[in-house]
Amino acid sequence: MFRSLFVFILTAPALLAAQVRPATPAPQLIRARVVGTVFDSAATQWLGGATVQLVDASNPSNVRTAIAAANGRFAIDSVAVGTYLIGFFHQRLDQLGIEAPLFRVNITTPEELEVPMAIPSAESIITKRCGPGDPEQPMGLYMGFVRSAATNQQVPAARVRAQYTEVTVGSRGVERRYPSRFGSSTDDGLFTLCGVPRNAPVTARAYAGADSTGFIELRIPRNGLLVRDLVIGSTNKGTGALRGTVKSASGKEIASARVVLWGASGNGANTANGQYTLDGLPTGTQMVEARAIGYQPMRLAVDVPAGNAATADITLETLVATVDTVRVRGDRVSNQMVEFEKRRRAGFGAFIDENQLNSRAPIFMADIFRSVPGVVIASGQSPQGRVMMRNNGGTCAPAVFLNGMNVQVPDGNLDAIMNSQEVMAVEVYSRTASVPAQFDSRNGCGSIVVWTGPRKQRR
Repeated sequence: MFRSLFVFILTAPALLAAQVRPATPAPQLIRARVVGTVFDSAATQWLGGATVQLVDASNPSNVRTAIAAANGRFAIDSVAVGTYLIGFFHQRLDQLGIEAPLFRVNITTPEELEVPMAIPSAESIITKRCGPGDPEQPMGLYMGFVRSAATNQQVPAARVRAQYTEVTVGSRGVERRYPSRFGSSTDDGLFTLCGVPRNAPVTARAYAGADSTGFIELRIPRNGLLVRDLVIGSTNKGTGALRGTVKSASGKEIASARVVLWGASGNGANTANGQYTLDGLPTGTQMVEARAIGYQPMRLAVDVPAGNAATADITLETLVATVDTVRVRGDRVSNQMVEFEKRRRAGFGAFIDENQLNSRAPIFMADIFRSVPGVVIASGQSPQGRVMMRNNGGTCAPAVFLNGMNVQVPDGNLDAIMNSQEVMAVEVYSRTASVPAQFDSRNGCGSIVVWTGPRKQRR
């Protein structure tokens, strides 16, 4: 008995060893890595911050997400075998009113899979929105959303206008036209203006009922696609405010800059230690301009909300000297009026001084120019009237100089950039041959020169 037990004890481990076999390893799951880039072909730059999603085609609740880096690259690790759909989201898609294309991805091996994705090119977007154009003279597209300054909600059925300049040379010499493109916003607030010129400035304005933007200077880029929303608000002096800093290109704050809002009443603001504040402004998209001695003027479009202050920091480039140094006596206004009187004595053009301005008591800028030889006051969409010149049996918009600086007023609406109460003196040159060299823009339509400042009021 003991021998049998001993034998059993000796043989049991062998029996157990014979019965235990190594488990067959489970098949290893294939895991792949999906990488790629997201590119904005319309703006020709990487689309950093895009949200990339990889969705399992057999189980849509299985979603993998990655955020594209500043260089547009993304990576999603440990992707199992299967069929997936991949796409991306970004605010830029909303601005363009398009959806990103989806791509089908099949994972069958553990190798890294490269998936490049992109927003369509500017040409593709223009063709989709406007149809095929003339390849020898391609035109551009201005698009965006109209929003309310009070609610920031998109506004349907708003009207949008963009005006630009066309110059032709023919048997009658240089001729200028000022065509306009009109459009209306859709139910979701989207507007598209096809046919604007490429690489050229346009003056835009949106309006719906009593609300509107100011007159905004924009530039259509070389690729022909401009995307910029327009915010409409009250045109009266209201609750809008603008704050900011004016600096030089080197980052130095400019203490003597002058900041004004086009079309807004009031005297603007001078910077103190580079800081400026404008209160009681009309709301919506407006045009702000900054000037300082020794610097090039700068204008930019800003969105002024209702009830809150907007911020607009402005950088001025140093003005490259193009004239000899002169000695200045007295203040700026005195020197302007000295030169004004010299030109008046020369006998060319029509001149309106502060006494005549007080007699006319103008409400709108057009009131200043009524009865001036060569000037025509044309009716427009606003009650102010447009200041135009007679030209070869028709009319054209003259070049406009504000305090010696050429400003763009392609539709002749001077109230968009200045207030009649701030005008101190005016010069009108209806004949191009009589225009002084410093006010000659070679536009073939004469020039109007406006000087602003405090004028003496009649008692």
